[in-house]
Amino acid sequence: MSLYVLINIIILLILITVLYIMQKKHIDFTFRVLGALIIGLALGFLLRNLYSNNTEVIDKTIIWYNIVGNGYVRLLQMLVMPLIFVSITMALINIKGESNLKKMTLSIIAVLMITTAISALVGILVAKGFGLDASKLQSLVGDISQGASNYEGRLESFTSKPVPQQLLEIIPTNPFSALAGFGGSPTLSVVFFSALIGVSALGLKKKKPDIFDFFFKIMQTLHDIIMKIVAFVMKLTPYGVLALMARFMAQSDLKAFAQLGQFLIASYIAIIIMLLVHAVILIIFGYNPIKYYSKAFSTLAFAFTSRTSAGTLPLTVSTLKDSMGISEGVSNLSASLSVTIGQNGCAGIYPAMVIAMIAPTLGINVLEPAFLIKVIIIIAIGSFGIAGVGGGATNAALITLSALNFPVGLVAVLLGIEPIIDMGRTMLNVNDGMITAAVTGKVCKEVDMEKFNSKYTANNENI
Repeated sequence: MSLYVLINIIILLILITVLYIMQKKHIDFTFRVLGALIIGLALGFLLRNLYSNNTEVIDKTIIWYNIVGNGYVRLLQMLVMPLIFVSITMALINIKGESNLKKMTLSIIAVLMITTAISALVGILVAKGFGLDASKLQSLVGDISQGASNYEGRLESFTSKPVPQQLLEIIPTNPFSALAGFGGSPTLSVVFFSALIGVSALGLKKKKPDIFDFFFKIMQTLHDIIMKIVAFVMKLTPYGVLALMARFMAQSDLKAFAQLGQFLIASYIAIIIMLLVHAVILIIFGYNPIKYYSKAFSTLAFAFTSRTSAGTLPLTVSTLKDSMGISEGVSNLSASLSVTIGQNGCAGIYPAMVIAMIAPTLGINVLEPAFLIKVIIIIAIGSFGIAGVGGGATNAALITLSALNFPVGLVAVLLGIEPIIDMGRTMLNVNDGMITAAVTGKVCKEVDMEKFNSKYTANNENI
């Protein structure tokens, strides 16, 4: 280990200590996360400039920083499947009446689909407003055909599976394998398996109450243990954000961002517009958007830095339930389904903008009503099963482009700015899941508005 690497590690440890002192002094959790984000960016910028002629030092430093950053992400990913299993099972066995479950599920899916359709429209309009054109982009970064073959090969793996087969993959042949994260749609498979257990347990409630009570106690114990682990991991959020942002700023290809700056700006404007749309939805259903975003900030900040909707799920559920007063059933089902269905950023805005860029090169007016409606429907339907991890937007774009018989090479070209755009997209994905939970909570009357409107929450007090 070189002296410079050692110094960089010591600096990180000092900053972690500062964040720990802030925690001990009970400084607001949201403020600590925001502070960690800013400090991480500053640290990464410092590393980038100090060692601009010695990238080896940066690479070796980041290996050590990853213990904190990637370690935190892995802790969250570790919790995803157990959390989905125990939470959804518990939510179902606590549900009062079968009709409420149907109403809850239909509401969640409807909101996810509608918001995805809106995000697709926003993506197309913003792309047209900026005059984005694939031919202009080609002149900046080279031949679009470069790297296209890899994505065309990847595309075959999607198109080779018909829709019925993709739906069948939701049913796990081995539920333990799905819990381990294996299979085509492991998250949805675990949701399906958990729902099956929950509904089956409800069937025993009247016929065999003793067995039901025994099962309930087991699940309640597992649930309490998992939530205790979640609470512990949440305390580590500022440290994870610090290391992740430092790595991002130190290793990102800023030249690529500069070359594709117009697309980058357009993408974030589309994301901001959708966040405003989400705010309007909140107002319609009787929520204060300022109060909502103040409570959602720490979760959205981590989604932004980690670029994984699935990895953010424990934080999402905790915020919805403990800070916003939305029932456990609605919180868990909304958060779990939004990981793979209706992602506004990855499955909505991104494919729509790519289509809007390619269409003019093929002589197609993307705003022609028949074509526009077709694109929006394809994007909304194609949003089913998009993995809530880094790369989901690429998969969504490939599926959508193939459905329209558009060339897929542009997807490879846009990889130069993928990381920084994916940060905003992931934040939007997570926010959509939380908005869906808020709407469903109102529709199903499963939200405590007093807790939502309260200044201090159990969530913030514990972390």
